Amino acid sequence: MATWRDDLEVAMGGLQLRAIQRTVSLAAGVRAQRTIDGVAYAHRAGKKGHPFACIHGFGGDKETWLLMSALVPRSRGIDLIDLPGHGTSTDVPESEATIRHHAEAVLRVLDHAGVDRAIICGNSMGGGVALRLAASFPDRVAGLVLVASIGRDIHDGPARTWIDGDNPLIPREQDVDKFMAIALERPPPVGKAVIRHVIMERVRRASTLQKLFRGFVLAGEADGVPRDVASIDHLTLVIHGEQDRIISKRVAEDLVQALPRAELVVMRGVGHAPQLEAPRHTARIIEAFARRVDRD
Repeated sequence: MATWRDDLEVAMGGLQLRAIQRTVSLAAGVRAQRTIDGVAYAHRAGKKGHPFACIHGFGGDKETWLLMSALVPRSRGIDLIDLPGHGTSTDVPESEATIRHHAEAVLRVLDHAGVDRAIICGNSMGGGVALRLAASFPDRVAGLVLVASIGRDIHDGPARTWIDGDNPLIPREQDVDKFMAIALERPPPVGKAVIRHVIMERVRRASTLQKLFRGFVLAGEADGVPRDVASIDHLTLVIHGEQDRIISKRVAEDLVQALPRAELVVMRGVGHAPQLEAPRHTARIIEAFARRVDRD
């Protein structure tokens, strides 16, 4: 049962989070935008090389990429996207919470930002969106970065059992500390109150998140993560935390074996969100990869 001290910590965390976001957005040079259909994103114009389009995981938002974006060279463009139903984007019905609908929302952002081709960076569920973009809209993709990505079997795997049972991605109020321990091996440099605030937002949005989760997991075939990825010929970097307790490293290894031009980087001491837990290291790895894509 939450106490007044817990409530105060969460409230203070919200204030701290907004201050951090303003400061880091300024440092990263990204500015909030909104497309006409309600998909929110933050944009930074680039001067050279392919820009990054960064896609968060289930229940997350574009701010999960913010710390890392401040460490990417300012000469490279970047778009941080709130998928439909997430962050400050407008809500969608279950039927429009599919991987394909999310991929099409990313395309609308790229169109709105004037980006022809981007290096698609996807974390967790966002990795599935990146794979769908590469499979169905290959001309818009310059390269892929899959960070703790879901795999090709997501629509048939254990995640289906979470639809009607306990879902570790949608914590209850009494499970906030447990969720922190599961999701993060190395807390990001923002303070515990900020992390608790972010997780409590998940708790408050439980019913909406359950709807979005059903739409994401139950829509397979052409609306889901592609099973056959052998035709995806883009240079691909797969990053996985050694201590990821949400998605097994075996999923990353399977993707590397299945994708024709993929390589794996395993980050020790890191859990399910490398871009949050080790933003400087992740930015360095991804930028080095982007330079290879630029030359490809």
